Amino acid sequence: MPTVTVVVPAYNAEKYILQTLDCLAGQTMQDIEAIVVDDGSTDKTAQIVADYAAAHPFVRLVRQENGGVSSARNHGMSEAAGKYILFLDSDDVLTADSLRSFTDAMEQTGADVAIGRLQSFGAVEEKYNGYADALAKCKTIDKFNKNLLWNFLVGNKFYRLETLHRSGVTFPHIGYSEEGAFFMEYILSDAVQSITGTMDACMRYRRHDAAKEASVSQQVSTKLISDFLTAMERIEAAAKRALERENAQKRDAYLQEILYKGDYVLISQFYRLLWQTDAEMLSVIEKGHMHFLQQMNPKTAARVRRLNIDLPHLYFDFDTAANHPQVSVIAENGACVDSLYMQSMPLFELFVPRSAEIPARWRSCKNLHVLPDEGFVRTAKKQKKGRYTLHLCGNCPSDPRILRFMVRLQLPEALKKCCFGLLYRLILTVLHGEKQS
Repeated sequence: MPTVTVVVPAYNAEKYILQTLDCLAGQTMQDIEAIVVDDGSTDKTAQIVADYAAAHPFVRLVRQENGGVSSARNHGMSEAAGKYILFLDSDDVLTADSLRSFTDAMEQTGADVAIGRLQSFGAVEEKYNGYADALAKCKTIDKFNKNLLWNFLVGNKFYRLETLHRSGVTFPHIGYSEEGAFFMEYILSDAVQSITGTMDACMRYRRHDAAKEASVSQQVSTKLISDFLTAMERIEAAAKRALERENAQKRDAYLQEILYKGDYVLISQFYRLLWQTDAEMLSVIEKGHMHFLQQMNPKTAARVRRLNIDLPHLYFDFDTAANHPQVSVIAENGACVDSLYMQSMPLFELFVPRSAEIPARWRSCKNLHVLPDEGFVRTAKKQKKGRYTLHLCGNCPSDPRILRFMVRLQLPEALKKCCFGLLYRLILTVLHGEKQS
């Protein structure tokens, strides 16, 4: 019987699956099995894994009809033979000592779950997750530690399989935050008596370029929004059951953190992609936001306002949002249109000349103004409504956070209004080393 089972759900994963398998083959502890559950892939994933398994007996390929990532993980869990289990996505990797370090931490403490570090890489600057680090440093972690609510990713968690089975917890069949619902329902269950951390184990989480190959967390749809709200409902219900024996102050503080986390994700991951939504999505977002807001105490509601200081109001219809821009962008060509509509500060208006090439997906956006080429800049400056003005002559925002960062800058208002365009060019030059025209 292997000490550790690693379950890898895989769907059309041919681009990265070899890197994931190589990281397992390179572990300093080799008493492992890797169960790759091919979830009905239509590419070469299954063949790649089968060829790899032929040369590496610790790898086993299991195939199923497409049922989603939760179905694949649950399938792998049902076939796991290890004392411990870890779930690793097919585009992520573990550092070489991770499985040994996780196992040592569990053996030394007798814990039911261990938490390691998280490091993002790929289409972002490589950095460690602060919430994961705060947990990984602890030998003993209280199940009501609020940092756990901010650490939903699946690959830095290491479970005692017997306890996991005894809890009865499985991955819910939803498409967003399913790993958060699984993890929180598990640690808040009566089955879990002890949680530990280890700084010597690390999962490297691949972030994708949203413009080329967006991950689930970089997309927006009515189903994803509804699935997220379902996940938070499950977490809240599990917390209320687990908190029944705790004092009122601890119970209220923890439940308020759940509300804050729910609204934080709803706004940052969905509402801030306003121009990628439709009326149905926006309605679901509004209902979710009001649900969270109505249960918040004044202190939590104030946290939400501070967090979204660049959004003085949340508008849930497109006409109103378009009529209340924070930033007026005057773009002399269409080169920047895609990057602007990927911005996480959606309260902007965009002026472009009629000759500009505008991607079809944005042409119906209420905040887009197409003006005649002749006298374009002069006309745009007369019509603009934004507090700040950004005039672009070909250079594009290269970071989807740039407008949000600029609006939030703590500078005298008169200076920020006067120098907004200059600040934009300076920020890009300093932070990204980009030469601007």
